[in-house]
Amino acid sequence: MSRRFVPIGILAAGLLFAVGSAVTAQSVESRHWQGVTANTRQPEQVVAGTLGEWRALWSRVGLPPPDMFEPGRMNAVGIFLGRRAGEGYAVNILSTSRRRDRIVVVFEERMPAEVMLAQRASPRPVASGPALAPTLGPTLGPAGPGSAGFAAPGAGGPATSSLSPPPPSRPTGQPTSPWAIILIHRADLPVSVEQRLFR
Repeated sequence: MSRRFVPIGILAAGLLFAVGSAVTAQSVESRHWQGVTANTRQPEQVVAGTLGEWRALWSRVGLPPPDMFEPGRMNAVGIFLGRRAGEGYAVNILSTSRRRDRIVVVFEERMPAEVMLAQRASPRPVASGPALAPTLGPTLGPAGPGSAGFAAPGAGGPATSSLSPPPPSRPTGQPTSPWAIILIHRADLPVSVEQRLFR
């Protein structure tokens, strides 16, 4: 008798998990704009909840704000990658969804193909000799606390390893400052931003 109930219990648990997953990651209606020439040169993420903050967000890009922000009913997020050495960099918005009690915007930084290949092919340094000192917290780049966890491509400290690949032989072109602004059609939940790294 008990053997008959085990598969039913497993099936019920699977259904509850599937329903729970759907509830924790619901897609949220949003609209976004993006470009490569923001006025701001520092990497940062900015959340706007008022009309003044919406306008300030667009002033970082150097464009007039679209007349569609509704305070109290919408939120907006600005993602600024900071200065990049050349063309081919962009903010790629992967999703805007509700996860439990917050809205999460997930993005990745797109890079020129040869830069992405060089980063994927670069060997990881192997520690040797005396033990490394423990890290006490996240390492902040030159942007300081406002850097929001961004790192410039190829950043990671001075090149002390002889195993580092040579830099790509691509003309750098004009410097860029990629950005994206996401208008979220909800204002009842806090917003956070996550960067997905490719490796």
